[in-house]
Amino acid sequence: MFKNWIFWLVFLVGWNVLLLVTQKLASTKWPRQLKILDLNLPLLFCALHFLSSDLLGLSLLPFLVFALGLFGIAMTLTYVFFEGDIIYSAFFVRYLRVADMLALVAYLILLALQFVRVVGNLI
Repeated sequence: MFKNWIFWLVFLVGWNVLLLVTQKLASTKWPRQLKILDLNLPLLFCALHFLSSDLLGLSLLPFLVFALGLFGIAMTLTYVFFEGDIIYSAFFVRYLRVADMLALVAYLILLALQFVRVVGNLI
C-alpha cells in the first residue's frame, strides 16, 4: 500500500486540503511563520523514497539528505564569511524553505516520470 505512487499522491493532496481548511478555520491562531509546505516535508521525503525506489530501483532520499547537508555547510560558511555571524532563526527559515522547494521539485519530477511510464505502458 505505501509503495503505491497513487496512494502518496492522494495522501499528499488530502493532507494539503486538510491543512488549508485548518488554516482557514484557525486563521487568527495559525502562526504566521508556519507555512503549509513546511508540514509537507516529512511526507514528501517518504513519497520521494517510495517513488524513486519504484522508478529507479534505488532511493534518492540518501542523496537528497547528503545534498541538503552540504548545502547547510555551504550556507553556514557563507553567512560567517559575509556577515560575520549566524542569525539562527533566519538561517533555519531559509534552510527549511530550500529543503521544501528541493523536495517538492524532486517529487514533481519523479511524478511526471511516473505518469510518462504509466502512459507508455498503456500505449
